[in-house]
Amino acid sequence: MISEWGDRKARVQDVNSICMRLFDTWCESRNLTPLAYLMHCWPLPDSRAGAIRRLQESMKDLRRNHADKLDLYALRALGELVRSLDELIDRAEISARHSFAT
Repeated sequence: MISEWGDRKARVQDVNSICMRLFDTWCESRNLTPLAYLMHCWPLPDSRAGAIRRLQESMKDLRRNHADKLDLYALRALGELVRSLDELIDRAEISARHSFAT
C-alpha cells in the first residue's frame, strides 16, 4: 500500500510538472486558448479522481478541438500528460475495486 501511495504521489508530481511547463510555455507565447483550458482545471485542488478526471477531459478536449493552436512540443507534452492521467485514473479504479472486494 505504501509503495502504491508513493507511486501515485510521484505520478501526481509528474502531472504537475508537465502542467507547469505547459503553463510557462503558453504564458510566454501568449497562447490564450490552451492556457484557458489548462487554467480551468489546474492547479489541481487535490489528487482525488474527480480533479484528475477534470484535467484529463479538459486536455483531451483541447487536443481534439484546438489542435491548430498547439505546436509539436505542446502536442507531445499533452500526450505524455494524458498517458499519466489515464494511468492515475486506472490505478484509482483498480484500488477502489480492491477495497470494496475486501
